[in-house]
Amino acid sequence: MKPKLLPTSLFLTLAKRRAAKLLRKDIYELYPRQALRLEGIAEGAKIDMKTALFLQSMELLIGKPSFHIPACTSLWFSSQRTSSKEPILAKNFDYLNLLAPGNLTCKTEATEGYRTLGCTMAPLPGMLDGMNEHGLTVTYNLAFSTDQPTCYAPVSMALQEMLETCKNTDEAVKFITQARQGGHDALLTIADAEGTARTVEITSIHSATREPTDGQIVNTNHFQTKEMQRYEIPHNAVYSGKVPEALRGLRIHESSEQRLNRAQELLKGKPKMNESKVASILRDHDKDDKPSMLTICRHDKDLASTLRSMIFYPKTKTMKVLYGNPCQNEYSEFRFS
Repeated sequence: MKPKLLPTSLFLTLAKRRAAKLLRKDIYELYPRQALRLEGIAEGAKIDMKTALFLQSMELLIGKPSFHIPACTSLWFSSQRTSSKEPILAKNFDYLNLLAPGNLTCKTEATEGYRTLGCTMAPLPGMLDGMNEHGLTVTYNLAFSTDQPTCYAPVSMALQEMLETCKNTDEAVKFITQARQGGHDALLTIADAEGTARTVEITSIHSATREPTDGQIVNTNHFQTKEMQRYEIPHNAVYSGKVPEALRGLRIHESSEQRLNRAQELLKGKPKMNESKVASILRDHDKDDKPSMLTICRHDKDLASTLRSMIFYPKTKTMKVLYGNPCQNEYSEFRFS
C-alpha cells in the first residue's frame, strides 16, 4: 500500500493517525468494554493507542480482495446428524502465512459478562472463532461485497461482545444483526448448546439469516442467500492490479465455490457424522489428493494457508484446536474449567 517514494517511517505515522481517526470513536462509543481490553493489550505490549488502533485496522484491510484469497470453511451438524447425538461446529481458518505466529487460543473472564474460550490473533481484543460458558459458539468466514462501511469497529469486537452478552442462537442473531460494525463482510455460523444454529450473512450495512438444510450448514466465503448476493462482488470478477502473481486472472470466488462444492460432495451419503468424519473433510485435498490454494485444507507456501483448524462441541463446552494444516497435525482439547 505504501507509495514507492514515501519513506516507511512517514507512511506509518500517517497510517496510524488515519487508523486512530477512523476507529477510535466507533470502538469507544459502541464497544467500551472491548476498548478497555485493547488498552490493556497496548499497556502489556508497551505500545501507544495509536499503534494499537492501527493494528486493529489490519483486520479491516486484510478482508479486501486485493490482499488474499479468502479460504475459510465452516461446517455445522445437528444432534440428529451426529452419532454422538450432540451438535458439532468446525472450521478451517485460512489466512496470510506471515500472520501465523500471531494465532492463539485464549480463555477470557470479563469483570462483567460471560466467560469465553476460542481463537483470535494478537493483538486483537475480539474473538474470531469461539464459544462462551453457555455453549453459544460462532465461526467467522470473510466475504466480499460492494458495500462501503459507515462504521469502523472490527467485526471481531462485535463477536466478542456477542459472546459476552448472549446465551443462545436467537439472542446472538438478534444482537449481531442489530450491531454496528464495519471493515469487511462475513458469513457467521452461530450455534448453541440446544442444537439451534443459523448462518448470518453480513456486510457493514446489510444482513440476512439462513436456516440449516437437512441438519447441516456448510459455509465458505460467498453469500448463499439471494438477498445478500445483490451486494456481493460479481462471481465472474477476477483478481487484477496490484496483487501477487499467483492470483492474477483467478476468479475472486473460485476457491470459495470449489470448496463449497467439494464439502457438499463429501457429505453426500453420510447420514451420521462424528469427529473423525468431520476431520477428514477439514483435511481434504480434493479428488486427486493434490493440496493447493483451492482445497479445503489449503496449502500455499507463498501467500496464505490453513493456519489452524477447530472442532467445537457447544453442548459440552469443549473445543479442539490444531495449528497448521489439519492433514499434518493433531487436535488438542480445551474446555472451561
